[in-house]
Amino acid sequence: MSKLTQAYKDQLCTWIGGRTNFNLLYQATRDGCSAQIFHQKCDNKGPTVSVFYNTTGYVFGGYTMVSWSSDGTWKSDDQAFLFRLQAANSFQPQKYNIITANVRYAVHHNGNYGPTFGGGHDLHPFSSTINKRSNYFLGNGSTNPNHTYNMQGNNATNFTGNNLQFTEVEVYQVTEQTGCLDKTPWRKLPEMKQKVLKSELETYSPPGKLDHVNILLLGAVGSGKSSYFNTINSIFQGRITSVARSGSAEHSLTTTYRLYKIKSTDSRQPLKVRLCDTRGLEDGLNLDLSDLMAIIDGHLPDRFTFNPSVPIRPDLPGYKKNPTLNDRIHCIAFVVDSTAIDVFPDKILQTFKAVQHRVNTQGLPQVVLLTKVDKACEVVNKDMSQLFISPAIRDVVEKAGELLGLPRSHVYPVKNYEDELVLDDNVTIPALTSFVQMMRFADDFLNDCPDLDED
Repeated sequence: MSKLTQAYKDQLCTWIGGRTNFNLLYQATRDGCSAQIFHQKCDNKGPTVSVFYNTTGYVFGGYTMVSWSSDGTWKSDDQAFLFRLQAANSFQPQKYNIITANVRYAVHHNGNYGPTFGGGHDLHPFSSTINKRSNYFLGNGSTNPNHTYNMQGNNATNFTGNNLQFTEVEVYQVTEQTGCLDKTPWRKLPEMKQKVLKSELETYSPPGKLDHVNILLLGAVGSGKSSYFNTINSIFQGRITSVARSGSAEHSLTTTYRLYKIKSTDSRQPLKVRLCDTRGLEDGLNLDLSDLMAIIDGHLPDRFTFNPSVPIRPDLPGYKKNPTLNDRIHCIAFVVDSTAIDVFPDKILQTFKAVQHRVNTQGLPQVVLLTKVDKACEVVNKDMSQLFISPAIRDVVEKAGELLGLPRSHVYPVKNYEDELVLDDNVTIPALTSFVQMMRFADDFLNDCPDLDED
């Protein structure tokens, strides 16, 4: 089975420029890690991309327009480039173009070498035949970047992790296609305008005598919880705002429990939907299950300050011993960084699963907010209108649903407002759609809740 994900294909498509059919010619785990077999399967096949996967989570390789051969010569190729797709299990795409003066040394065609790039052997992964050791092939070549290709200040450590222990080697024939993406949306949204979505939220009233519904944002440090609130708030304020602390930090920037009200400049009234933000989950400093259930069950007041070394107890100031349905959480949004879906931390996933196990008995609705989609797909990064067309994002949505055991219809890919200075419909509509769906799920839950009449 091919290891080249759709996100990787989309990225390569962007770099190559329209050559988007990838036909797997050679695979080390299937065919053996052998230079001779590589040439048997890949010579005279036209443009190819060679991809190497190592034991430290780097994915890198090279592209050439010139057909491979075994004639022992260097070949000129002004379209050749090296690339890195992943670094230390994180999607970090980087393209390294060939240096114009060294075009004649783009690739080395040697019958005893695997796919080799550069006059100084910028990338020379292996020679002859390598036997598999445990779960990897130990490459007997070398990486000496910055000879033929412009590495932009990167060295072997940045490029390959300085590691030639390959879990897989793949070579793909690359053929032309009319465009990078199938233009058929994988998810069809109702033909809704921003004004219609905003109006539904502005006019919403919870069932019974409730004042509002509460949606809890639960996610790892840096996943984008607070940024999501800022995004929704920006949409209703009509300008970019920054009420909740957000950004990159080693530990959670959220230190207090917040029940954020969202006020619309159109209606001049707060929405009857609140976003509840708690400290980010992280290895070693996680809120434990009892703390999270105290939040979900409505025991904590707005602006409750967390102390990682002190568990939440009934005798703490502000603790609500007898919360009402109005205080409780009515929908949980698991906030997940789309670029980390393949390496999601086990401890945080265990926390998510523990919460799910407890709230499933209550029938509490759950969704996934899949953030940073612009960083998970280069096509989407350049054009957010491609969000629901991108196969890479579709694949990440499927993985997120499988990870949390939720239907794909409960997984919402969004981009938060982070580097923009003005609002953009292509960012606003997916965010508003996710917010509307969570409000609807919360409303469904409350209408079926046996405590509604009592409250």
